Amino acid sequence: MLQDLDILEDWTAIRKAMASLAPHRVKVDVPALKPDRHHHVARSEDGRLYYDSQWYCRGQTICINRKDDYPTSAVITTINNDEVWFKRLDGTKSKLYISQLQKGKYTIKHS
Repeated sequence: MLQDLDILEDWTAIRKAMASLAPHRVKVDVPALKPDRHHHVARSEDGRLYYDSQWYCRGQTICINRKDDYPTSAVITTINNDEVWFKRLDGTKSKLYISQLQKGKYTIKHS
């Protein structure tokens, strides 16, 4: 019966033999092509949110749009450096990361 060490040695020898038979791959520098996405300008300053040339502040009613979903109306409760907290009309609280707004996963507008 074969021992574990014998199996590992055979497996290593097989892998080395297969690697030497395979054609060597040469890496070619190809610039990464990213799909043309619309990046939004979004940042937080002094407790306010600047998003697509408009300022949003705490207490304002906004309309939140998400791809493949219905728009939601909400009230901004808190604006931090990285996130925006809001309260929906049904009373539930959620947050949006500013990076999500920048990437276009969510869009907001004044109601």
